Amino acid sequence: MDTRLTRSDAVEDALAGPQPWRRLFLDAMVVEESKALKRVFHSAEKHPDNPILRYEKPWEGIGVCVSGTVMWMGDKLTMRYRCWGKGAAKACYAESYEGIHWEKPTLGFVEWDGSCDNNITIGGTGSIVKIRHPKSERDRWALFSYQSEKGATVVFSEDTFNWRWEEQRTNLFETSDVVKFFYDPYEDRYVATYKTPNRRHRAVGIALSKDGLEWYKPYSGAVVGADDLDPDATQFYGMPVFPYQGMYIGLPWIYHARWMKYGNYESPKQMYEAQEGSPRTVDVQLAWSWNLIQWTRTPDRKPFINLGPKGTWDWGMIYTARNPVIVDDKLYFYYYGCDNVHDIIDDVRCNIGLATLRMDGFCSMRAGNREGWFISRREVFKTPRVTINAKVMTDGYIIAELLDRWNKVIPGFSRSECIPFTGDSIEHVMEWKTKAFPAEFLDADKKIRFYLKNADIYSYLPVDIDTTRDQGNRKEQ
Repeated sequence: MDTRLTRSDAVEDALAGPQPWRRLFLDAMVVEESKALKRVFHSAEKHPDNPILRYEKPWEGIGVCVSGTVMWMGDKLTMRYRCWGKGAAKACYAESYEGIHWEKPTLGFVEWDGSCDNNITIGGTGSIVKIRHPKSERDRWALFSYQSEKGATVVFSEDTFNWRWEEQRTNLFETSDVVKFFYDPYEDRYVATYKTPNRRHRAVGIALSKDGLEWYKPYSGAVVGADDLDPDATQFYGMPVFPYQGMYIGLPWIYHARWMKYGNYESPKQMYEAQEGSPRTVDVQLAWSWNLIQWTRTPDRKPFINLGPKGTWDWGMIYTARNPVIVDDKLYFYYYGCDNVHDIIDDVRCNIGLATLRMDGFCSMRAGNREGWFISRREVFKTPRVTINAKVMTDGYIIAELLDRWNKVIPGFSRSECIPFTGDSIEHVMEWKTKAFPAEFLDADKKIRFYLKNADIYSYLPVDIDTTRDQGNRKEQ
């Protein structure tokens, strides 16, 4: 995998990737039909060394929290995190070369207890976004955040450390206290997800901007929140979103608390009474969309990042950074975990953990001991080679045949002429003994029938998609 892209400081560009985008099984249009396969949604796996960044300095109070940006800067991963507790520092900086072992370098920016020998930064820990069309080098970076007296704000910098606070723009749009920002490379715009009410109380709305300064809301209310497949005690506390392979992926922070069933909200007392008996825990689920307005979630609503066992460091609440980062062949999701439930202010400790997922590993088509198959969507390609991201277990295999638009095998590309795959790879190229299509099939639409046994396939992509004909199919027709 090309680290020049995956380690780009433009976080969203690395995650979205260039066209053509890989075919992920979150997208139901990828599969025309299937038999004896199960569509499986996967959770991220917590790292065994968690928590990978602990509160330990006197200025870090009783906790460290990451809910802003983690990103590559050159050959280092950088993290801005905030500290928890009375008198604690507002923002600190850490860096790592491999994403697991983190250092807290001396920055010398802020005096603490008579010394500048610390990693405290000047500014907040909101969403740091690279500006794609800056007016000058002084505006290469934006820090979007929420401040209680100023609402949604933005301030600019040339290096992510020295922010021009005297030029800060405030009250960008009406929002509550949880708001996350990102750059949308598909539409060349900036996007915010913000906490807003619906009938289940906390939910998520969308705001858009072409320049990061002037904002509008394409829909005035919530675009995603708890629905009738959710338990009663379900609210969306917030939802960071990031672009990924042609779609948008959201990480809703699910607050397990009930809400009022009647009357108007007039005081916090009503809220506390409504959530009596609720778990009041927060975990992370998965959502995805093609247009930021209509969202899909996993049918069983299981956590994407699970809470720890009762009494452990992250058993009460989990909140994620605004985006994952690509490290080698995995997605790294940083989060902070708390050892108590929501609304407990003083008796809570917070540390930062890591959960990982294989590239494209959100959803797979899975076969067990019985062979299954699926037929792909129509594809436009001229070279009979298909890259797959897949894992094969003992006594398993993946083989494929290439079909015409009427599901008839193209001569020379049957399953018996395919070279089987029996390994574990994020980019294995499937080939056939025949190396070229017959002339009459060269420009025709084709499909792929994959046969699986004891295997998971996470994504696929023909090696030479004709992007003049297939431009990603993101637009509504």
